[in-house]
Amino acid sequence: MDLFPPTEPTAWGMLEVGDGHTVYWEESGNPNGVPVVFVHGGPGAGTAPPYRRFFDPAF
Repeated sequence: MDLFPPTEPTAWGMLEVGDGHTVYWEESGNPNGVPVVFVHGGPGAGTAPPYRRFFDPAF
């Protein structure tokens, strides 16, 4: 599988979701493009920068 070139997030942060829990979020790619929500595998599993390469940053 070919991946798209590496890209850096343009915004990121922690979202309070209640009961002391937070969710990490970030934005990258075309700000006028089609939004994509990528959810990782579960508590503590996390994500990694290479996962951004699954999505076309120009789209």
